[in-house]
Amino acid sequence: MAGSMSQSAGGFGGPDIEEGKSMMGRAQDFAKGLAHPVPAFFHLIFKTLAIATYMFGSLFSSSFVNIFIVCVLLLAFDFWTVKNVSGRLMVGLRWNSVVEPDGTTTWKFEAQEEGLRSTSLDIAVFWVGLFAPGVIWVLFGMGCFFSFKFDWLLLITSAVALSWANIIGYVRCKQDVRSRIGAGVAGLVARTGMNAPMATAIQSAAGSAFGFS
Repeated sequence: MAGSMSQSAGGFGGPDIEEGKSMMGRAQDFAKGLAHPVPAFFHLIFKTLAIATYMFGSLFSSSFVNIFIVCVLLLAFDFWTVKNVSGRLMVGLRWNSVVEPDGTTTWKFEAQEEGLRSTSLDIAVFWVGLFAPGVIWVLFGMGCFFSFKFDWLLLITSAVALSWANIIGYVRCKQDVRSRIGAGVAGLVARTGMNAPMATAIQSAAGSAFGFS
């Protein structure tokens, strides 16, 4: 009996511990493929917490106001992080919009063309992490509209506005950089008489640094 108890005690929690170690190992392997694991973490964490708060916040608080405030704060943190930190480090892009005295809006785009250390995994994590939450919030909004939960639409509208502001900003920034790359290659071809396949290869190599290929 003692031997049986000893064997049982030795096996208690074994599969759970092994599964936890396996998940930790997979997470570490994934992080090794990132040149910027910390920015990638913060690129995802605030938006993930905001979605989780919206979905499960009512389990911990019956106050709509509390859930609304927590979600908006998380979305604001995410907007600032994506706009000013993760985009610059992970894909070498940054956007900004300035309202001129005459009321017009001027878009400004920046691209880090030298010293960018991002891997293809960094680029994939950035773009998936940028688009996926925006689509999810739109789906949440459609669900609330068709289920007549109009009180939540204010929160979802705020989430959609913040998420899609970054999406639009980075898509326009990507298009601006792509057009500049194309113009630069065209100028190089005109000056050197380079053949078309070589020009295409150079443009593809330059674009791949920003995830454009």
